[in-house]
Amino acid sequence: MSTAETETLNPRAGLATEWEPAPFHDEGWEVAMARVRLLSERELDVLQLLGRGASNRTIATQLGITERTAKAHVAQILTKLDVESRLQAGITGFAWRNFARGTAARGAGRLP
Repeated sequence: MSTAETETLNPRAGLATEWEPAPFHDEGWEVAMARVRLLSERELDVLQLLGRGASNRTIATQLGITERTAKAHVAQILTKLDVESRLQAGITGFAWRNFARGTAARGAGRLP
């Protein structure tokens, strides 16, 4: 069997056995995280729900607002964070929530 045939049958052939994360630096990500502070308190509530994967209907129900208002908040969040999709906003919300928890926990002496 040739090397090419082996690699076709075994896609891991020739790959390192130890996985190391590649260095990651994305200015767009840093910009979105820095812009979270521009959000209103209600938009932060919506961002956190987006970070949990909530739909507009779920956001509306959780916050006691109409679905149309939830959609408007999401649109404002996309604009303020300068992201292209609710997925990107949701990922930012997820990261922000975890970052805020980690910072608060470190400040309270619970994390190294």
